[in-house]
Amino acid sequence: MNSTGDSIATPLVRGTIAAVISLGTAVALVVVPALAAQVAGTRSTATALDAIIIALNVLVLGHGGGIVLSTGVIDGAVTLTPFGLLGLLLLISTLGMRRVGRALQLVRDDGVLRVRALRDAGGALGAYAAVYAVGLAVLAGIGRSADTSPVVTSAIVSGAMVAVLGGVLGILWSLRREATSTIPGVRVLELLPAPFGDVARSALIALIGLLGVGMLLSVVMMVVSVREQSSLFDALDPGIIGAIVLTLVQLALLPLLAVWALVILLGGTVGVGSSASISLDGSATGVMPALPLLGAFPGPGDFSGWFWLLLVVPAVPVVVGALRLVRDVEDLEPRDRITAGIAYPVAVTVGVLLLAGLATGGIGEGRLVHLGPQMGSLILPLLGMVVVSTGLVIMVLATPAVPWVRGQIAALRAKVESAENSEKSGISESSERSEGSGISGRSGTGGAPGSDDDGDDHDADADADADVDVDVDGAVDAEPRGSDGTDR
Repeated sequence: MNSTGDSIATPLVRGTIAAVISLGTAVALVVVPALAAQVAGTRSTATALDAIIIALNVLVLGHGGGIVLSTGVIDGAVTLTPFGLLGLLLLISTLGMRRVGRALQLVRDDGVLRVRALRDAGGALGAYAAVYAVGLAVLAGIGRSADTSPVVTSAIVSGAMVAVLGGVLGILWSLRREATSTIPGVRVLELLPAPFGDVARSALIALIGLLGVGMLLSVVMMVVSVREQSSLFDALDPGIIGAIVLTLVQLALLPLLAVWALVILLGGTVGVGSSASISLDGSATGVMPALPLLGAFPGPGDFSGWFWLLLVVPAVPVVVGALRLVRDVEDLEPRDRITAGIAYPVAVTVGVLLLAGLATGGIGEGRLVHLGPQMGSLILPLLGMVVVSTGLVIMVLATPAVPWVRGQIAALRAKVESAENSEKSGISESSERSEGSGISGRSGTGGAPGSDDDGDDHDADADADADVDVDVDGAVDAEPRGSDGTDR
């Protein structure tokens, strides 16, 4: 067998190699900052091996797994997932399987999947997920120490989930191709049967918008509480490298806080301890870990009732997605439009609930055992907001309601214009009659005998020689008389 790349370019081998590369990149992502913090920490007694073990525990947490701590300060399971790190790990898996999908050339030049494309893609994805999950389990076993112990089973499950989700996204991304003058383009969502491609696009628009709303609220809270966060940061005194590592940790947790903020805007409740919570009604926070990012949380107290108007903010992305959906499915059959109208709010609701569920966890067995959204308080307001927003958009744009209202307005406008025209024509006719009667009165009656309209006297003898007849056109005819007084 020769040693060329083509001789080993099977889907299984490509998936295995991609998994090893992705897992190595993920390890470097957490180990390098940990070693940097250990080297720069002059007051720390931790060794390089301790830094690596801590990094591997963080890697398991980043995948959504759990670890068990027995440090004396925190004892018990830690299951809170840093969403920022989870997003980076998903991106690594997506890019890795995207390269595999392009190398397998799953799409022909005519834009159709080639023969055995699904089999090759499935084999590569299976190999990728299996190697990735087993590799993460091995790393979790290596990360055991006297103080920390990653849960191997959770590492296998969470690693497989990240690998499968990221791998599927990567393969789908590899199918996308821009159109040229000779080769047709390929769009991933267009490969789905109607109307589910349109539903997926609109749901993604809504979910991205909702996450943006949560992130915006988090940033606003951080800007408002800069003084409190600075005090916590100064109290920790982490140094230059430590400050960089602490900033990276907070960036990894920032998307998690964005999901919490979104849950609050949707009318739910977020627990920040066994006896502390935040909602639109108020905040009941107590003593929390000395993490500067947590200084953005509002102090205890009741909020104004006007805060409930913030429910309108997350409704905007849902409305935008519904508007896109109605526009995309307007040419489909009525059955497909009905299916899309039902599937869209279901997809958005399930997506938000999954995000909220992943943002729930705990730290130890003490007061922070319950952290994150309280799912029971979220379901009803979320479902109501999504269904009402989608229903209003469909009622306005996809039903005869708007054309009927427009027709009624047009008919009423026509009636008003007709009445105005009739009134104007009546006034014009009356004005013409008034002007005609005024001219006739001045011609027939004139003024007093022997005077004109201006009061000047006429020469009485001037009319003796001629009879003046005024015809209809206003011409004056003078007929001379004979000597006998008769008309000639």
